[in-house]
Amino acid sequence: MRWMYILLMLIVVSGCSTWPEQGKGGWAEEYHPDNETNSETWYASAPMHIANEYEHIQMKLDWLKVRGVNKCMPAQVYQAEMLSNRIKRMLAAEMYSDAQADLRIFYHQLNLLQNHFERVLKLTGCAMANNDKSKDDSLKIIKQIKSLLNSDNQFAFDSFEVTPKYMKRLTQAADLLKLVPEIELLLVGHTDKKGINSDNYELAFKRAEKVKHWLSVYGVNPATITTVTQGSLSPYSESDNNAVSRHSDRRVNAYILNAESQIDAETQLKPLTSWTDELTKERSDGKN
Repeated sequence: MRWMYILLMLIVVSGCSTWPEQGKGGWAEEYHPDNETNSETWYASAPMHIANEYEHIQMKLDWLKVRGVNKCMPAQVYQAEMLSNRIKRMLAAEMYSDAQADLRIFYHQLNLLQNHFERVLKLTGCAMANNDKSKDDSLKIIKQIKSLLNSDNQFAFDSFEVTPKYMKRLTQAADLLKLVPEIELLLVGHTDKKGINSDNYELAFKRAEKVKHWLSVYGVNPATITTVTQGSLSPYSESDNNAVSRHSDRRVNAYILNAESQIDAETQLKPLTSWTDELTKERSDGKN
């Protein structure tokens, strides 16, 4: 009789247990047929993101070369170009995780190169005068700055907080703007046609101020940025007042001022001995 009670209890307990189907449950739920780990999934799903980062950083190097950095410090430029070619080959081979690691090094290397170049240029004017080709290259990069600042998907409805996508564009634009501190920006805020005019004017101005705020956070001099508002007076297009057109109306238009004067700046060429002697003198004064 005792064994019958024990058997009955086992049947009752086992009846309350559930078991997953074969191949499911536990770690099987996390298994990927292609053996791709979670850390690798991010790189596999965002190759365009990494390629965009590379193009942005490469543009900074191109801008420095336009300004004559290769005339002042050719060895450092050569090292930067070697690393750039390495990253380009990694992207072609779809080695995204390795490319991402080298992109961080490339970014910091260019920042050091830029700071060094600005110091040398300020003290010596070592860069060669700009020619017609370099002016064309400069205008292309300025056009890229305008494209980043005037990209789509900037704000949500009735909000002056920038979207994550536009925040990325502001970060990239700020990096390029810091290379040309003489450039001035005019930011014009806009809204869609919904709401009353007074509220739209205020919201549009807050949007322009928010863009100015984030550019300043990323290193752009706020004194070079002017903000104005047009409310809903200037829609992006004259199409029907639908959801798509209203989304495009919620924007901040950026205009770059005095670009031509910036391109024509720093045209005086000085011999190599002039700026090397200046650096030697400054080093001696620092020791004293």
